[in-house]
This record gives sequence, structure tokens and C-alpha cells, in this order.
Amino acid sequence: MNSVLLCEGSTDYVLLQYFMRKAYHWEDDRSRQEGVFRIENDQESRKLFCKEHILTVASAGGCSKLKKGLEQALNRNRFASDMRPAFDHIIMITDRDEISTEAEFVGKIQEVFLKWSVCHLEDIHNNKWVKCEMKSDRGERLVFWFLLMVVPFEENGAMETFLLNAIAKENKYDKSIIEACYKFVERVDPERRYLSARRLVTKAKFDTYFSVRTAAGQFRERQNILKGIEWEEYTVLQEAFQLLAVLS
Repeated sequence: MNSVLLCEGSTDYVLLQYFMRKAYHWEDDRSRQEGVFRIENDQESRKLFCKEHILTVASAGGCSKLKKGLEQALNRNRFASDMRPAFDHIIMITDRDEISTEAEFVGKIQEVFLKWSVCHLEDIHNNKWVKCEMKSDRGERLVFWFLLMVVPFEENGAMETFLLNAIAKENKYDKSIIEACYKFVERVDPERRYLSARRLVTKAKFDTYFSVRTAAGQFRERQNILKGIEWEEYTVLQEAFQLLAVLS
């Protein structure tokens, strides 16, 4: 199978890779990144591998650009070839703090499907695989599965919070730093001019801790921290992520 997971930004892009690697045994292979699908040239994208299956994790550069990411994935399907195979599964992950209503977001997906003549018998719903069909540029019938995940990233359910809680549980010194970072972020922008959404506050706490822990931009140290997290336990908090098991 060949699948693509469309996410919002760089943080989700990184954490989702570690989650898939640890929870569902996907592997990263630097030597097999040729022809990787990208939403835009300046956005990050990475292929992961599990047996004969391929999963591309692609950052859109923001919630507002996920719609473009879906169009790009459907374009890939329409003009698929042996060198650029179609996607059997397309997943879009976003969170409720980044959209006005779930119905509005589903409406945007429907607009894209209509534009690309994608047919589906079942309605698009959150956390539900939907079988879809479209035609290639050669007129061939192409079937794929689509999954929308609008995750309720409440404070304890966010990937970033899960990770920081795991670090704090293992290291008392780091726990004190994390708690100090939490307090700082909560009071630094009292008028909420910049941290205007709950999700932004969560991300700021995460980024602040890593700014202290790896202030010199030590990429390898960040990698080691992320590798040490028991990501498979995250599915207990976010049961929707169990739907990703079918990709492997």
C-alpha cells in the first residue's frame, strides 16, 4: 500500500513520524526518499516504510493549506504512474482549535472532491474511513480510502503534552524545567495577543522546554529525546489514532 498523511505544520510533522515509528513499527530510510510527495516545495515531507508499504508524512504549512494538500494528493492519483504510484489511503489530521466548525471543514473537503470528481457512497465524518473512487487521466477507475481526523486536542490529549508528561515522569530535574516553562507561557502574554488559541499555548509550552533543553539547536539530542518516548501509549489517550493501524 502507498499512503499519505497530511498534517498542519512542522511540529505535527515531526511528532507524527515518531508516533508511527514507535506505535506501528514504521521505519525511516534516508536512501529511499527520491520522488517524495510534497504539498509545496518549501514544506517538509518524509517517506516511512513498513514491510512493502509506504507512508508519506507531509506538512501543509498550516491548517488553511490542508485543502491544497488534499488537491495535490488527488492530482498525484489522477496522474499516477509506475514512477509516481497513486495513494491507496489519504489521511488529513487537524485539531478543533484551528477550525471554526467540523462541518465547515468537511464542506471544504467536499468542494475538493467535487472539483476532482471523487465519488463516495458514505458521508465524510470525523474518525471514519470512507471508500472513494475517481478516474485517472487514462480513464481508469481508481479506488482509495480517505480518513479525516479532527482530533479534540484537549490539554492532556495533545501530543506535545503527552511527550512532556513522559519526560517529567522520568526526570525530576526536567520536570521542574517543564513546570517553570508552563508557568512562563501562561503569564507571558496576558492579553492573548499572540497565544490566542489553546493549541498555540500548548505548542508554546512544548517549544519553550526544548528551547531550554536544546538551546544550541542540538538536533541529535532532540531526536534522542523523542526516540525515548513510549509513543505506543498515546493511543490510550487518542483512540482515533488506532485507525492508522490499517496502513501497515
